Amino acid sequence: MIYQFHASIKDITPSIWRRFQVDGSVTFDQLHATLQIVMGWEDYHLYQFSVGGKSISIPDPHYPRSRQELNAKQERLDKHLHLEGQKAEYLYDFGDGWVHELVLEKILPEEDGQMHPVCLEGERNCPPEDSGGVPGYQHILEVLRDPRHPDWRDIVSWLTPGFDPQHFSPEEVNSLLEKKAKKLAPKQEKTRESSRKPVKLTVAKLRKELQALSKEELIELLAGCFKVNKQAEQFLSTRFLGEQAVEDLFAACAKKVEDQFFPERGFGKLKLAEAKKAIQEFEMITGDKRRTLELKLLYVEQGVLFTNTFGDIDSRFYSSMESMFASIIDMINQEKNRELFDEYEDRLAAVLRDTSDLGWGFHENLTDIFYGAAWIE
Repeated sequence: MIYQFHASIKDITPSIWRRFQVDGSVTFDQLHATLQIVMGWEDYHLYQFSVGGKSISIPDPHYPRSRQELNAKQERLDKHLHLEGQKAEYLYDFGDGWVHELVLEKILPEEDGQMHPVCLEGERNCPPEDSGGVPGYQHILEVLRDPRHPDWRDIVSWLTPGFDPQHFSPEEVNSLLEKKAKKLAPKQEKTRESSRKPVKLTVAKLRKELQALSKEELIELLAGCFKVNKQAEQFLSTRFLGEQAVEDLFAACAKKVEDQFFPERGFGKLKLAEAKKAIQEFEMITGDKRRTLELKLLYVEQGVLFTNTFGDIDSRFYSSMESMFASIIDMINQEKNRELFDEYEDRLAAVLRDTSDLGWGFHENLTDIFYGAAWIE
């Protein structure tokens, strides 16, 4: 069955709304991905659906769920929404607090050849990410209406060039939906896989194959790897260009970390997975433990500065900081002497000091982790 929804952002005037259709058998995580495109968000933040007294979101592995908290990747729409006129809420970005009201307007039979999801109509542009929720966006609109406003220049420079609050195009939305059609379509039942095992190149097999190559063939192979894969390019650069290449890569990774918290323009997006990926790739490519520790500590320090600047974030944010802080202590404990601990003790202690007034048990958890260092007497 096809579900037709009316979605609107609550508490904002004039109304920002969309009418769209999705397959009723998709998951709530797929509905989230659809809403991001239909509304015009950029999927920077966490989300939560509220349906019939139950919360549906992506579970945090560090915190147990109650019976009312369900996994958005497992729950289908047609399990919770059955009647026309039924309502649900979609909260996007726990900081800005964008609450969307979803109304299931119609339940329709499927039609051959009709693309789903599809956007039918709507009005007005989506607010920019990290614009401060309803009050912040209302202020932006007020400023844009008055070029003489003292904040006008700053607001215009922060916004995406050409931003028009009144703009909305179903055609543009449907073009994006079509590109993501496979991801947004109902999950197919898994068919029985062939008994043939997939081909896999092991390290031992790779070594054997490389030994059989001539010098010229090896050169061509390495040159090909350099061209087609960015990580291979970085790996070979650090091996052949030495310390300066490692330092350049370290600086680039440090900037990726910093940009998630305090970019040169606009506000931090807090895409923590991207920052952590940059750190992991640096460690994998270079094997440089000391600089990897620097990146991890930079991640925690930037996170602490961010929450002290902008206030409480959420449990997932603090859990990520605690996990990274624990990995720093683990790296220090792997050393055979206390030299590394002595070098970083002041910065680690500063993290504890700068979190002393924060909630969520953040300071207490960091303190427990810190005193797990083997070199504390």
